[in-house]
Amino acid sequence: MDLKIYSQQYISALTRKRSGETKLGENVKTINDLSELKNTSSKFVLLGLPEDIGVRANFGRGGAHTAWQPALTNILNIQSNDFFKGDELLVLGHIDFDDLMKQSENADVKQLRELTSKVDERVTETVRTIIAAGKIPVIIGGGHNNSYGNIKGAALGLKDRGSINKAEISVINSDAHTDFRAMEGRHSGNGFSYAFAEGFLSKYAVVGLHENYNSQNVLNE
Repeated sequence: MDLKIYSQQYISALTRKRSGETKLGENVKTINDLSELKNTSSKFVLLGLPEDIGVRANFGRGGAHTAWQPALTNILNIQSNDFFKGDELLVLGHIDFDDLMKQSENADVKQLRELTSKVDERVTETVRTIIAAGKIPVIIGGGHNNSYGNIKGAALGLKDRGSINKAEISVINSDAHTDFRAMEGRHSGNGFSYAFAEGFLSKYAVVGLHENYNSQNVLNE
């Protein structure tokens, strides 16, 4: 699996300790191997997706790959208190897309969409493992192309757990866009349409949809 698992030492280096306070980073859990996931007490698993291939494959502006690192640092330095204690969170690490990002540097749209499908495979596999272990993934970074891997991974993971009979889930998306564009090759604008067509997405609702940011064809669909 293309996964960079973070050590406690790495987390500690990002945590700014202060006398009289306890930061989330001082109490969060880590593991050495995915096989340990089921045995941890933490309910939530934090995962980074540092890639922007799917965004560029949708003619969008790159940069989404930079969101993970500053987000992680800020989360680790939030106060650990009665509202949320650090030991409720396991910081897993990030999926390694370095090879795909390098291949994407001078790629055309067709190639970017092929690479996005490879991103899908890695996201699906990791999310499936987290869900099957009975945990709730909190995922940061990447484009909305990753909605597909999240949905597919969650549906398969819930089926692995025996929580559902069929690998199909309902989803609420809070977004200005539906990301339900045509299936013209994978990109950030059609994660939900691919998930629906392949039977992993059942009912789908969008909160915050902007009226004129979506084509009539998408609204009809």
